Amino acid sequence: TSDQMERIAGLADHYSFGELRITHEQNLVFADVKQAELHGLWQELRALGLATPNIGLLTNIISCPGGDFCSLANAKSIPVAEAIQRMVEEKRDSLDYLHDIGELDLNISGCMNACGHHHVGHIGILGVDKHGSEWYQITLGGSASGAVSLGEVIGPSVPKSQVAATLARIVEVY
Repeated sequence: TSDQMERIAGLADHYSFGELRITHEQNLVFADVKQAELHGLWQELRALGLATPNIGLLTNIISCPGGDFCSLANAKSIPVAEAIQRMVEEKRDSLDYLHDIGELDLNISGCMNACGHHHVGHIGILGVDKHGSEWYQITLGGSASGAVSLGEVIGPSVPKSQVAATLARIVEVY
């Protein structure tokens, strides 16, 4: 939110010489934080709801802004990412659930421009337009590291209302 970003800017001023970086995985990096101040920074980020230990896990989603903010997009990406987050949070012990699954890259793009790099996610989701409706094509097996590969489409696209449930089923089988 804008309030979170204002607070983050203040934290960057206080802890990291006013410097803040954003990785290609859309994570924030506070540069040059003194080791003695790491715990304090973590506590402040936790109060903002931004200290979830999920790097490399299913809920560390890479997503383009999609149809909510991009005029090129065929479909919305952010609501899909939020639905997936809710699906995981509904699991009784969501952090245990995430760690049991292990490392898993989930990338979402709202169109073929692929700003969310859906094609190289272990699970990729691509928003497509079908006769004016938003549908989502799911790919599996992509990777941007090691043995680089493009994901393969697993079947017909699904409507937005079924993406999180489809993903839950994929992870269950996995």
